Amino acid sequence: MGEISAKDRWLGAICYLGPAVFVPMFRKQRTEFLARHCRQGFALLFAAVVAWIVLYLIETTLGRIPVLGFLLSALLYLAVFLVLLSLAVMGFTKALAGENWRVPYLDELADRVPIDAAPAPSTTETD
Repeated sequence: MGEISAKDRWLGAICYLGPAVFVPMFRKQRTEFLARHCRQGFALLFAAVVAWIVLYLIETTLGRIPVLGFLLSALLYLAVFLVLLSLAVMGFTKALAGENWRVPYLDELADRVPIDAAPAPSTTETD
């Protein structure tokens, strides 16, 4: 694969900062390393949005139970937050280290995200 530039490592790390994933996604030049982290960052963002919607629905239904509902909602929010935070921190540090890392349980979803490596522009001149 070759040496991964510091710029690509930082852009790969940015992919795990929620909506900031769109910054490296819209770059014209992406290496395979950066494309991989863009796909995973987008899959993690998608999973987070779906999780928060599901938690909101649980909170609006079961959360109406006086004490038990509040405790259940609070524990679910905390558990989901900690899981998403730990996955984001792991992805961030792995990208900064220049490693290709597969997010557990989200790698199948990440493989379906249509982000490919964009070739560098040609530097040959034609006369």
